[in-house]
Amino acid sequence: MSDLASNPALSRFIKPTMDTPFWIDMQWWEDQGLDFDVALFSHLCPEHQAAYRGRQLPKVIDWVDPRTGEVKPVPGLLHIIAAHCSQQPGYVRQAPTMLEAIFRVFLQNGNQPLTARELAIRTGYPARQILRVLSGRRVRKGLRPYTPAS
Repeated sequence: MSDLASNPALSRFIKPTMDTPFWIDMQWWEDQGLDFDVALFSHLCPEHQAAYRGRQLPKVIDWVDPRTGEVKPVPGLLHIIAAHCSQQPGYVRQAPTMLEAIFRVFLQNGNQPLTARELAIRTGYPARQILRVLSGRRVRKGLRPYTPAS
């Protein structure tokens, strides 16, 4: 059974529970032929949307993990969102939809996996409603159960 859990192609056959962690699967964006940066642009705060409108977007920047000191390449817009935009009052709770609020939580926390219960605390939406949306047959915005690489 552990082989199923670690294989993203087979994970859709596992019924998520309230304790199933979710995340944004970046591979999903690539597989769908979608540009993640375009999606990120709409989640920038008004200040950064104005600053980057019509300009070249920073693809990747070197980021230093403050806990470990390790330098990691991260998407530039994702860093701007995590470091500034997501820190603005109401960033998550003022999202236009529940799905957008969930997506913003993952942008805010560096895409660390969270359960429906944890997402409920951060978004203000009921955990059961979150689980219903995230465990549906259709994957939206790459939000799917977290499956660690084997």
